[in-house]
Amino acid sequence: MGDMKADVKTKRVRVFTGIADAVLLLAGCIAAVAAWASGARYSDFYLRSMEVLSITELCFFGLFLIIEIVSAFTISDSTFHTALVAAALLCFHLTNDDFLRTMFGNGARVGWQVGEILHFLFFEASALALFGFWNYTFRLGLPRRAAYLAAGWTLISSAVYAALYFSQLQIVGFCLFFVGLAAAMGYLYRNFPLKRAGDKTFIASEALFYALAGSALTAEVCGAMRYAAVGISSFLALPIILVFLSVYAAFAMRTDREALKASEYKLQYERVKARTLKEQIKPHFIFNVLAAIQSLYRNDVDDGDRAVTLLAKHLRTNIEATDTDFIPFEKELDNIQVLIDLENMRIGKKVNVFYDIDCVDFELPILSLQPYIENAIKYSRVNEKEDGFILISTRREEDGILLLVADNGVGFDPAAVKPSSCGIRNSSERFSMLMGVTPEIESAPGKGTTVRIFIKNNTPPRRFSNY
Repeated sequence: MGDMKADVKTKRVRVFTGIADAVLLLAGCIAAVAAWASGARYSDFYLRSMEVLSITELCFFGLFLIIEIVSAFTISDSTFHTALVAAALLCFHLTNDDFLRTMFGNGARVGWQVGEILHFLFFEASALALFGFWNYTFRLGLPRRAAYLAAGWTLISSAVYAALYFSQLQIVGFCLFFVGLAAAMGYLYRNFPLKRAGDKTFIASEALFYALAGSALTAEVCGAMRYAAVGISSFLALPIILVFLSVYAAFAMRTDREALKASEYKLQYERVKARTLKEQIKPHFIFNVLAAIQSLYRNDVDDGDRAVTLLAKHLRTNIEATDTDFIPFEKELDNIQVLIDLENMRIGKKVNVFYDIDCVDFELPILSLQPYIENAIKYSRVNEKEDGFILISTRREEDGILLLVADNGVGFDPAAVKPSSCGIRNSSERFSMLMGVTPEIESAPGKGTTVRIFIKNNTPPRRFSNY
């Protein structure tokens, strides 16, 4: 049902954009022919207004070019292709009828001829720049064969345009280029459904292409009729400017949404980290360790000193967790060993920890494994079994690293864990937020517990401590 609705929506969008494209292409020509047929005369006020409009539009196109050049240097996923489009559009506007009239008046025939030829060439350059980057991922998306075909078609149409220019039939060269490129745009439109984020940009750029074509076609029709349709080129430039402004507005809103989402994400992360710190530095655990240290000092001063050193390392690591998101896996193993040594001292019975380490060249959130070790002691009660043990292993696989924390204790029912015991929940949330990883916990009464954490390759960690 959902797919049917999406297909209907897609067809409606295609019909709507098709009508809009036809209007952008033909509106100028219809207006020019109507003005020519009526023998329209233009007042001085109208002519001056069109000159002001043309110069104002020139300022907009110049501003777009500056923005695109700056963006190419400052935005990481941007390249110079949008600056190329903006530059071609600026030159296209500099050579349209209204701007040429502003610069040369109705004389300077040579200036007009050069301007008309350049106008067609800049139309080709603008259209090819749009078509050559049709996938809009800020990378060239045109296959090499298609690029060669488009370049060849452009050269042929340019040659036809130049050959027929002085016989006033240059519109044939324009139509040759436009029909070929419009067919290519239609092919892309049919074969790439409107289901991706870049499709909105494709529709906007398609409208930009037809507005360009409409402006260029109007100039050719007016040239064939030997009639100056004042203002039509300037009016056709307005949709081009509106498309650019719409893209900028959409980009600004998307950036604001992403910034807000990142801010909310960071706030959520700070809350989780605060809960984690509160959970890790447990007052009753510290009191019990201090009591054990006091007992050790009564029997052996050296043992007491070693216990104080372990406690200091444990507390320092927990405090460092407030400023550090990630640490190397080897360092996390050292932190776990400190915790195990403290637990052995506190409970008076050794907990065996075995390591099966295949790889260590990765990072993970600091103290993220500690809750699973504490869980093995507190809930799975490995210390109560004669052969109780905790196993920590890593194994490199084709698409990532599998990290296991397992024990052979009595197991537990995860649903029976008290809500106040938030260590495992906090650790899982940190893995999820920082690495996009969801730890899997398997346990049941009478069985051991296994925690599986799969870290995919090429997963860049999110870091908040430096924000």
